[in-house]
Amino acid sequence: MTEPQQLKLFDSYKKQAVLIEPTKAGVLKIYGCGPTVYNYQSIGNMRAVWLPDTITSVAKLSGYEVQWVSNITDVGHLVDDGDDGEDKIEVGAKRENKTVEEIINLYLNDFKYQCEGLNFNLPKGVFQPRATDYIKEQMILALELLKEDRAYLLQDGIYFDSIVNGRLNLPDHPVFKQQPTIEQNKFTGRSIVDENQKNPGDFALWKFVDENSLQKWKFNQYDETESLVISIIQKDGIPKTFPNLWGCPGWHSECVAMISQILGKKRFGGDFSFESKVSNNDYEIDIHTGGEDHIDIHHKNEILQSEALGFHLSKYWIHNKFVLVDEKKMSKSLGNVFLVKGDKRDTGFYSFTNPPVDTFSPELKTQIVKKYKELKLTSNDAYFDWQNFKFDPLAYRLMLLEHHFTEQMNFTWEKLWDSQNRLWNLRKEAAKISSWARLKPTEEIIDDKQKQILLDYLLDNLNTPKFLEKFQMFLAETANGLLQTNTLNPKNWGLLNMWENEFLKLNLISPITDQVYDLALQRQEAKTAKNWELADSIRSQIQDKGFQIDDYSWGFGLWQRSKLKL
Repeated sequence: MTEPQQLKLFDSYKKQAVLIEPTKAGVLKIYGCGPTVYNYQSIGNMRAVWLPDTITSVAKLSGYEVQWVSNITDVGHLVDDGDDGEDKIEVGAKRENKTVEEIINLYLNDFKYQCEGLNFNLPKGVFQPRATDYIKEQMILALELLKEDRAYLLQDGIYFDSIVNGRLNLPDHPVFKQQPTIEQNKFTGRSIVDENQKNPGDFALWKFVDENSLQKWKFNQYDETESLVISIIQKDGIPKTFPNLWGCPGWHSECVAMISQILGKKRFGGDFSFESKVSNNDYEIDIHTGGEDHIDIHHKNEILQSEALGFHLSKYWIHNKFVLVDEKKMSKSLGNVFLVKGDKRDTGFYSFTNPPVDTFSPELKTQIVKKYKELKLTSNDAYFDWQNFKFDPLAYRLMLLEHHFTEQMNFTWEKLWDSQNRLWNLRKEAAKISSWARLKPTEEIIDDKQKQILLDYLLDNLNTPKFLEKFQMFLAETANGLLQTNTLNPKNWGLLNMWENEFLKLNLISPITDQVYDLALQRQEAKTAKNWELADSIRSQIQDKGFQIDDYSWGFGLWQRSKLKL
């Protein structure tokens, strides 16, 4: 087996790009924080999915076997992102007068629908777990910490004791540089004042809930947790009613439990035991990803729990920066929360396939009409069909590639239109090459040296903007060479296919139906017979099906304006 090439990524806690050295040779274990399925997922949420999906693609290209887990939070995430308020799933269920399961399925399905629009390759089966699938393991996590006096019991739940755990022999890691005190809460990132808590930085591992709550569990539901509870209620201050109290997990625990059970050493079985000393190279996973909002609290608290339990969670922590809209944070109150696909205007959400055209600037509208005239899709400004105007969701995928993940991305409709144009230009150039290969079947050859030139940019901290710049040059040079010489290098054809199918996924090599291709051949015959009226009529039929056709000396190039049937 060939050793994988070295990959460098920016670690948010080390605050520098580091070489990724996995704990198991040739295998990269990745865990990405997924959606809380209580509402629609915005274009900002999509960037947090794009990051592990992209790392996975690059790692595979460099020779790794990749195991990627992306969780679904369907319980435990409270409305204030802390330990107070209602569970977001329950809020959603009450808001829409649906059951919890109906809410979860509605927004989980829509999440997958949004991801499909961006050609994300989401994990499946056990690698896309729900938090509710691992309730027992989260119970064990909380109970073991309570048993060892590393957590304490309050009337409303079990809380992580940051003072006690701060005295542990923690590793040399930036997260632990500042030890906690009553006044200093940077240890956990929390500063929520509750006079009942020992320290404002403490956080809930398990929350007790009312018997009328829509999602609730008892410790005596499972054999393993029931035996743990029996040992715990012998301790002073633990009420005898403890095993019968309804509760649900704290938000910060689900990833710790699922990482260990799915990708790690399955520590949360019935025979859990604290380890007094853990090897510095003994990690459950290699890479943990998420949005930058997870750095200071959510992921820091995941690390604290695992260290308090006696093991290391993730070796590297990789985060993407926020997506802003017109330099502002996305907010429903500002009306600037956008989705990728669908018509959700009645709920206050716009999407690329149903954009708020009335907010477009006159300059942007002029650019759009001009472009559609060039494509011969409209002839009169006054009759431009704004009601049916849509962006291709893959224009946003291209926009994500155009920005480095460590930089905040400012979204505007003008920028999306620029990305839309660049996407069309890429497809037009690629269509010259793919149409030649279809008319004159050409072998696909992967030249490792050519591949490496572009791959090196991605291996160097996922430099997608530089990769795109060089890929566009390669595509233009190949297409221009084809126009000048009427010959296509099989190595270039192979390289285009490889990068499109295994990384870019921008629909550069359009899936052309037999019906569209037959129309293109009929148009070619009409042109040969100089029947220009018939040729123009067939062109219109091709355009009505969402395709553009361009004429070349060897025939024609076909490319698809959108991957969706709009």
